[in-house]
Amino acid sequence: MQRLNFAPRPDWEARLQAVGFSWYAATPDHPVPYWGEDVAYAFTPTQVAAVRRGAQELTRLVLEATGHAIEHGRLSELGIPTFLHGAVRESWDRDDPTLYMRLDLAYDGEALKLLEVNAQTPTSLLEAAVCQWQWLEDRLEAGEVPAGTIQWNTIHEGLLEQWAHLREARGVTQAHFSAARNDEDIATVTYLRDLAQAQGVSGSFLLAEEVGTRDGERWLLDTWALPIRTLMWLWPFEFAWEGRDAAHLATTETRFLEPLWKAVTGSKGLLALLHELNPGHELLLPARLTPGVLGEAVVRKPLFSREGQNVTLPGEPSTPGEYGDLPLVEQAYTRLPEFQALDGPRYPVLGVWVAGDEVCGLGIREGRGRVTDNRATFAPHVVWPDPQGV
Repeated sequence: MQRLNFAPRPDWEARLQAVGFSWYAATPDHPVPYWGEDVAYAFTPTQVAAVRRGAQELTRLVLEATGHAIEHGRLSELGIPTFLHGAVRESWDRDDPTLYMRLDLAYDGEALKLLEVNAQTPTSLLEAAVCQWQWLEDRLEAGEVPAGTIQWNTIHEGLLEQWAHLREARGVTQAHFSAARNDEDIATVTYLRDLAQAQGVSGSFLLAEEVGTRDGERWLLDTWALPIRTLMWLWPFEFAWEGRDAAHLATTETRFLEPLWKAVTGSKGLLALLHELNPGHELLLPARLTPGVLGEAVVRKPLFSREGQNVTLPGEPSTPGEYGDLPLVEQAYTRLPEFQALDGPRYPVLGVWVAGDEVCGLGIREGRGRVTDNRATFAPHVVWPDPQGV
């Protein structure tokens, strides 16, 4: 695995804006550029094949562990409130369909380890599926990468196939699409809505705060007070179950994308359950729900947290955040690969995308520290020819 440097494309900002990507620049909340225009990570086909195989195996393990947690009454251990247990179980028993998820992995060119599962509200989707592909096409056209350079990137096609499956096999012909009031989440949901409409699934958009309820109403409601049958909701369930309409989450007949059983995969406690069910697995790091068991070389994380908040690395203070009052899971520490840039080190984390239950592509976030936080930059990747074929 190599880190490559490039000159920025002459019109790179306009090219990103043309596909709906507007949050690429530094902001007060994201103090470094979010989009890595001038960098890419290079892999051989053999390396990508190994990552693909490992990620597909991890997908299977994640779904098995999710089923175990639900079927064996482990939801409280994962931080899911009691009032929601029945609804989560019903969602699993109905086999409510899933659209996508993302697995975050440590990879140094040889060893592959699962760091986290992002399966209910994964973002960096537009960047991975569209923007880095556009980046590669432009570099190929300019002769800046060798002919035949590719990406592992069938995310767009995989999501199209999954929407087709939802329509044809699951009867989803209409959905509402909803996200929080920020550019990235809205663009992500807009992209998913465009894919859905291309496969014959119609739908309108409303902000997460506009999703309504009414006492005695079987469904969640849109801004016209009309029932929402299916809701593509980029809103964390742990936010919803602490909100004003939490009780409706357990009783509504609205079906969610992602489904309610994904509350299990939203808990970092699933990392401990994965280890418990698969001790010694080469793709998993030891993890426990009881901190203090694995020794000193551990990372401690709240059961629910985002953007690297309230994470403690060995010998370091906790990162700041809003989740410091939650129970912790501890996970054995593994070193991320380190690459030097002009302004300091970079620590890449691989995000492997899954459509349904099939892995379909790769995106990379490179942090400026060993915790991937809101200073992390999205970097494209390329796959070089592999002369040895091994």
